[in-house]
Amino acid sequence: MSIKGNARPCVFMEPLWAVPHTLFFGYMTLYMLEFGVTLTQVGMITSLGMVVHILFALISPYVTDKIGRRYTSLIFDITSWGITMLIWAAAQNIYYFFIAAFTNATLRIVSNSWQCLMLEDSEPEVRIHIFNFLQMAMIIAGFFTPIGALLINRLTLVPAMRIMFVFGFISMMTMFIVRHFLTKETSVGLQKIEEMKGVGFRDVFKTYTPVLKRMAKDKMLILTLFLRSLNFTQLTIRQTFLAVLVTRRLGFTAEVMAVFLSLNAVVMLLVLLFITPILAKFTGRWPISLGIWAHIVATIVLLLSPPHSYPLLILSAVLIALGTAIATPRIDALVANTIVNDERSVANAIVAVLILVLSAPFGFIGGVLSEIDARLPFLLTFSIFLVCLLLLRIATRVEKAS
Repeated sequence: MSIKGNARPCVFMEPLWAVPHTLFFGYMTLYMLEFGVTLTQVGMITSLGMVVHILFALISPYVTDKIGRRYTSLIFDITSWGITMLIWAAAQNIYYFFIAAFTNATLRIVSNSWQCLMLEDSEPEVRIHIFNFLQMAMIIAGFFTPIGALLINRLTLVPAMRIMFVFGFISMMTMFIVRHFLTKETSVGLQKIEEMKGVGFRDVFKTYTPVLKRMAKDKMLILTLFLRSLNFTQLTIRQTFLAVLVTRRLGFTAEVMAVFLSLNAVVMLLVLLFITPILAKFTGRWPISLGIWAHIVATIVLLLSPPHSYPLLILSAVLIALGTAIATPRIDALVANTIVNDERSVANAIVAVLILVLSAPFGFIGGVLSEIDARLPFLLTFSIFLVCLLLLRIATRVEKAS
């Protein structure tokens, strides 16, 4: 299906952000450990970062509506990623990571404005394809992970990561600026800019109440939000502590971790090319259940895997990729399609706050658990997936009853 309007540059320029992000993100926890940061402190930084995310999510509708989707996206992309890349590149101790967590948290503003910019002038039936294309951009970026491993092998972890951060700064800044000139303000955005003239910062919070009341009456939306919150939580735990499990518990090197991420990318691409078109013909929620079951089996494999078992590591990578490619875009699209365009910036903020409030404690919890045993954070994600299955069953009953 053809993607038009603002969605086109938003989607097709995403690799300029995704490639550098994928290069360094899998090693981010290991990088922090090199500066004497403990696993508990890693979890603390993650959780405190989420608290700051909440604050920025609350003000995101005001900023997005006041100055428009395009300029909000440009300014806060530079703040959240451009500046943060430079802080990470210069890191010397834990305080750098706390400061970077604060600047990176401004992505919560741009997450709102960017979604509005990308989705508001698109048709609801096209949005699942937009999210699939975005996921494909991340998948393609995954093919570059061996470059990061080669740099680490040749230069050691810290110098290699510094190079990746500088590259990330250049690549991402290029994307932000070029995308700004290739997009135009949305029709809803232009309307909101006019409406916000003379509106003070405190006034914007008055718009939260009616939107929140309408959202609270929608049982399906509430269930979907809990589902998305849990999916975000397991993703955060996995991204933060997987490298620790693979290297410290299972005894693999950073190069093997890169192979894991690359294999994950290959499988996700195959799923999107050959399985997703088949699943798109079905309107039920069972594909999400299928993706969650793949995650459950992958987690069991990781928990029971002995050290240096390449077959089981490969199997877990395949299953994680399968689960992510099938479930995540569908969960995101479910939420996006329940939001009315005129309320999107405020509703996005409310959704973000709810997700972050529910997820914030789990970064710290994951860090404490990882200090005890690298497998324990994944035992936690196993429990999360079981709750996700329960929510899907409840959603099906609610839908039948309505």
